[in-house]
Amino acid sequence: MTEPRPSSEPKLLTEQELRQWLLGLLSRREYSAQELRQKLTQKGASAEQITALLEWAQRRNYQSELRYARMQVNAKLHKGYGWFYISQFCVQQGIHKELLQQLLDESEIDWFEVATSAYRKKYADKPIADYQDKLKRMRYLQSRGFGSDIIQLVFAELKEE
Repeated sequence: MTEPRPSSEPKLLTEQELRQWLLGLLSRREYSAQELRQKLTQKGASAEQITALLEWAQRRNYQSELRYARMQVNAKLHKGYGWFYISQFCVQQGIHKELLQQLLDESEIDWFEVATSAYRKKYADKPIADYQDKLKRMRYLQSRGFGSDIIQLVFAELKEE
């Protein structure tokens, strides 16, 4: 007697089941359309089902690219990341550059303040030991996504203190 083998193919879900599953995801946190498209593909949804489900969720405002982008930008800002890092991250997440630019223009972010805060959080009041240490600290800010103009301003302010 042989036992039935579990199928290696995922069970095909109906559109109603996919809709319920999608609502469950969106009730926990924001997702980009790109992320949802990947998750629905993994669930075995067809391209037509995915398009219909995403349009359905967006029409009812269950999924919003603007809300998702705002959440990501705010999260990265609070962690002390700069424009270049946030921009690159958002592109990887499927957020359009126009939407990102609109968000950043609305926010009126003081990048100097964000960079200074990130620097102070990392280095507190430790004085710069030598030129190599200064370069290391500059690379740190650069790796967080700050441009050289902002980095120079941060170090100019440190010199004044």
